[in-house]
Amino acid sequence: MSNWPLPPLSTLQAFCAIAETGGFGRAAERLGLTQTAVSHQIAQLEGWLGERLFERGRRGARLSPAGLKLHPDIAAALQSLETSLHQARAASASPSLAITTTPEFSSQWLAPRLESFCRRYPKIEVQIAVSYKRPDFANADLAIWLGRGGPEVVTEPLLLDDEFVVCAPEVSARLPKRGAIRAAPLLVYRGMRHTVLDWQLWFEQIGGDPDAPELAGYDITEAVREAKVFDTFEEMLEACGRGEGFALVRSSLAGAGLASGTLKRCFIEQQPAALNYAMLYPAGALEKSSVALFRQWLLEETASAG
Repeated sequence: MSNWPLPPLSTLQAFCAIAETGGFGRAAERLGLTQTAVSHQIAQLEGWLGERLFERGRRGARLSPAGLKLHPDIAAALQSLETSLHQARAASASPSLAITTTPEFSSQWLAPRLESFCRRYPKIEVQIAVSYKRPDFANADLAIWLGRGGPEVVTEPLLLDDEFVVCAPEVSARLPKRGAIRAAPLLVYRGMRHTVLDWQLWFEQIGGDPDAPELAGYDITEAVREAKVFDTFEEMLEACGRGEGFALVRSSLAGAGLASGTLKRCFIEQQPAALNYAMLYPAGALEKSSVALFRQWLLEETASAG
């Protein structure tokens, strides 16, 4: 190996954090450092290379041509190093991992995939708590949550959802070309937040013209209030698949039903979700090997899920 000294690992981590978050402040938040410390590390790395790595502007920091060329290789090397070290550390113990998330994300997205993580890291004992309460990091290592965490919490986006309406294939097959939303009742579940508002946004801004003759007298707000209410998201989807009505769903939570054919998108209209799932954890949480390994696995899974 070469005797030439390489830049400190911390400078490479800061470089990748800025490249991935788009700003020195956001990178500092992710790394649990001050913005001044991150700026100093980049200055040190740029001095070692003899080139500027970022173009700074009002909207944040963008990679320079030299930075764009360098980032993929450094990111891949750091990921490989991080995974290898944490795997070696985890192999010498039986670490635990406490996760908290919403009931619907747990049942529809996480549970069907978690077996692959457990096969890869059989010594890690995984505990999952489901709740609509804000994450309590006194009892959890990491949370998968809708929206951002507080100032002391690192937030990493995971999925960008669209919202659209689904129903059973047999219901979709008999829908009229106009005023189809009147052809079946709406379905909701108790954990769903802002139910009326979400349906209003879909219907009024994207899905329907209340002045159209075929929708005369139809009130989406009243339809939601009269909707059949289920205890869980899973029960709502099962009822939807049985042909009991329409459900407004997130793209990340309806994939299995759409893939199996039990659900069908019955309108072409969709809207971006107001809130999206993110990974939240306290600064310093990644020092625990099981958390670092789960984070990396989760990023791989969400990337492959599109």
